[in-house]
Amino acid sequence: MPDRTVAVRVPTTSANLGPGFDSLGVALDWTALLTVTQTDSPAPEPFDPVERMTAQAVIAFFEEAGEPLAGVRVQFQGDMPVGRGLGMSAAARAAGVVAANALLGDRLTMEQMLPIAVRLEGHGDNIIPALVGGLQVVVDDDGTPVHMPVAVPSDLRLALMIPAFDMPTNESRKRLPDSLSRGQTVHNIGRAALIVAAFAGHRYDLLRVATEDILHQPARATLFPAMYPIFEAAYAAGAHGVYLSGGGSTIAAFVSANDEHVTGAMREAAAAHGLQSQTRVVGFSAAGTEVVEA
Repeated sequence: MPDRTVAVRVPTTSANLGPGFDSLGVALDWTALLTVTQTDSPAPEPFDPVERMTAQAVIAFFEEAGEPLAGVRVQFQGDMPVGRGLGMSAAARAAGVVAANALLGDRLTMEQMLPIAVRLEGHGDNIIPALVGGLQVVVDDDGTPVHMPVAVPSDLRLALMIPAFDMPTNESRKRLPDSLSRGQTVHNIGRAALIVAAFAGHRYDLLRVATEDILHQPARATLFPAMYPIFEAAYAAGAHGVYLSGGGSTIAAFVSANDEHVTGAMREAAAAHGLQSQTRVVGFSAAGTEVVEA
């Protein structure tokens, strides 16, 4: 059987948005292209981490479908960093699931693929937006992922400051508290609800309060001492709300103007703490993972 190839485009994502730990995630218009080839002979495991995670997702999908797979090759084209809180592990696995489904003749709908993808990724706040696009509220209902889109105002963007160091999610999660007080729980629940309401009402003045988190960001700041000073620099430059994207290390600021002031201020604050960084302003993507060539 000749080799068969599928190319898919997948967005990066930003999760949590401050207080929405493991529950809020949004697709960004910063995309990667992954080309997946089903081979008729065994292929070596990819060295690149994104290609390796994509290949593993393809293999897992074929196994779940009960279909033989001799080998798989993956080619990654993109400029986004891994381990910076931009959902690259979710993007890789989303690409693998969608590509595998295409190679098997589109057996499953996107909604049918979601549980498989979430099991592979471990949680849905990054991989569901990566698959279906947009801002998604995600919850787990006894092992079944449930999600609902939320409209994001068209003039809102994210100014990203991406430090030159990674914060692997598994490591940063070890710092998180095992329990919260009732007051702390109410704090985060209220703000997660407020951020959705602020988007619906175009109330950008509420985003500073809405992005405040006490569940995961204080613990992760122990690995990233410059985090809160960079937050303050972004606010001083005109950001509406600022948060640690996913598990970090990227810091994301909601902006509707002053893009360059905000990115410049964050970059300068990072440099003042001895950190190299790059910045980028991105919009939000209504598109998720799509087959672009088969």
